[in-house]
Amino acid sequence: MKISHSILNRHLSTRTQSPLRAAFTLMEMMLVLAIIALLIAIGAVTLGEVDENAKFTASEAQMSTLKTAVVQYKTLNRGLPGKLEDLVTPPANARVKRKLAEDNAIIDPWGTKYQYRSPGKNGKAFEIYSWGPDKKEGNDDVVVD
Repeated sequence: MKISHSILNRHLSTRTQSPLRAAFTLMEMMLVLAIIALLIAIGAVTLGEVDENAKFTASEAQMSTLKTAVVQYKTLNRGLPGKLEDLVTPPANARVKRKLAEDNAIIDPWGTKYQYRSPGKNGKAFEIYSWGPDKKEGNDDVVVD
């Protein structure tokens, strides 16, 4: 089998030039990696904000559920609970000893117990609130139902 001289030369010349033209330079690779790292950083910040907003929304929903449980406790026992734990484990003096909330229902999304005040502020019968992400009362991040 004879291979033409021109075909062999073309094959060899393509073979020797092709790897240099097809490869990326180190600078190009570093630039691509830097762009990918920047996109990951932007995505992480955005997801962090979404997660924090979701915690505030979850806190408001949980407090609404607790508020319903407090009203139900008041209806069954003819009085407000002394503390939120009474919804989980009714006290000995409760008329109806029924669990109205789960153990984790009185814990906010930041890992602290919801706060309960009876009587509440501004003439309310009771108030349920969360200290928010910094877990301190009296700051801007306090979530009140």
